[in-house]
Amino acid sequence: MTQPLRLRRSARVFLFDERGDVMLIRFHAQRTDGPYTCWVTQGGEVEPDESDRATAERELFEELGIRSELVGPVHEASGGEYEHLGEVVRNFDVFFAAQCERSEPKLTGVTADEIALMQEARWWPREALKSAAEPVFPVDIVEVAETVWERVREGNKAG
Repeated sequence: MTQPLRLRRSARVFLFDERGDVMLIRFHAQRTDGPYTCWVTQGGEVEPDESDRATAERELFEELGIRSELVGPVHEASGGEYEHLGEVVRNFDVFFAAQCERSEPKLTGVTADEIALMQEARWWPREALKSAAEPVFPVDIVEVAETVWERVREGNKAG
C-alpha cells in the first residue's frame, strides 16, 4: 500500500511596490526528472506551532530582508503535488499581501538549500505575468495579483 503524500502547508506573500508591481523569486531546482525553473511569491513551509501569518512574516524577512505589515490572508491555493528537496509532497498555500519601496528587497536566503534554489528576485508588472517565459505560481497569479493589489491600495488610502 502506498503511503499518502505529506501535506506541505506554506505561507506566501504577494509583495507589491508603490506602482503595484509584484515581487517574484526565480527558483531553479534539480528534480529527479531533471532541472525545473519557475517564478514564485516569497514564502515557505509553516513550522510546527507557527501560525500562517508568523510564517509569512518570517519568510518575507529571511528571503528579502523585509519587515512589513501584512494584509490577509488574501488567497488560498492547492499547489498540487510536486517534488521539494527530493520529497514528493502535496502542497497548500495561504497568501498574504504587503507593500514596500521598490529598492527595499534584497534576495538573501537562510539555508544552503534556499541559497542554491533562489536564483533571482525581480519586480514584475502585473500585465507582464501573462507572457512569462517560465511557469509562474500560483497559476492564477494574474487575476489574483490584480485583486489583491486593489485591496492593498485601498487599505493604504484608508490608513
